[in-house]
Amino acid sequence: MNNVAQKRSDGLEHLRTKVDPQVLKRAEQIRELQSVHLPTKYDDLLDEELNRMLSHVLAGNEDEGYALVVTGKSGAGKSTTIKQRLRAHPAFAAYVDQYGNTLELCLSVRTPPGCTMKALGEEILRRAGYPLQRKLSETEVWNLVRSTLRRKQYRVIFLDEFQHVLKAPSAKGVTHTTDTVKSLMQDQSWPVWLILAGVPEMLEFIDRDADGQMQRRAQILRVGDMEPDDKSLVQLRKTVNLLAETCGLDVGFPLNREFLMRLGHAGLWRMGMTIQLIKLSVEAAIWDNRAPGSLLFRHFMDGYTRLSDCAADSNVFVVDDWPRIQREVTEKGMLTRDQSGMAD
Repeated sequence: MNNVAQKRSDGLEHLRTKVDPQVLKRAEQIRELQSVHLPTKYDDLLDEELNRMLSHVLAGNEDEGYALVVTGKSGAGKSTTIKQRLRAHPAFAAYVDQYGNTLELCLSVRTPPGCTMKALGEEILRRAGYPLQRKLSETEVWNLVRSTLRRKQYRVIFLDEFQHVLKAPSAKGVTHTTDTVKSLMQDQSWPVWLILAGVPEMLEFIDRDADGQMQRRAQILRVGDMEPDDKSLVQLRKTVNLLAETCGLDVGFPLNREFLMRLGHAGLWRMGMTIQLIKLSVEAAIWDNRAPGSLLFRHFMDGYTRLSDCAADSNVFVVDDWPRIQREVTEKGMLTRDQSGMAD
């Protein structure tokens, strides 16, 4: 264990001795809640794509890597699914080489908002553990990225929220972004495979490639919304029951069609957003001293309020005309506070 990890562990142990036992119990419930993975059809699709990628890496004679592009609306569950499948796959687990160095096949990087290509390169270096001690030009940064990836044996990079790069103001434009990404994959001395996740607008960097090489070197996996049908409602009912059971809670109200339709609508019929809403509601139940051990309808009112910071008159779980409430997802993964579509 490194010094930073040891200090963090010591700090948590100190904290455990200073809080009320009820806080410790709730912390364990929240830990269990957050650790639950709810499989979808995209788990199998992503596993297949990861195994295909690994087969190309193992072939050992590839001059170029390629990109797996996972796209869907904000809150669709892209990032969560990718992270979970990478954790679940034994090939992506950390290992120790013959010199005692801890290495990994895949480097995961969250693209910061408003990120230029130079800033992205610097973020990759930081995540790879390279200390940036002086100001470098963009060319120097990316040369260092390539050498660092080879030195640390990274074959795959997961770039989450990749659309942030395309939104950054730059005189060099989308073409420069595409060329930089291609240069990583086309480095014959150390080709890299990419996993890129983001909203559908991120596909512009493929469409704008003048040479058409990105179309050839990119496999696109689209994560769609749920449909407001019986199959989705059954899935939502199972999800609520599973997450409540995980925390030792009894569901204290009927999970009828009307409630499940509210729930799907509140989560924009996007699996990731809906699961986040359910978890916030379960957490509200964990902290509710008035009804210990029960998950109630009012906890979903609380969960939705935490997710959107909305007033009661625009809470999907409060008003009668809830279908008219329309919200979107912010850059921070929350629902927008303002809503449209309400009657005048």
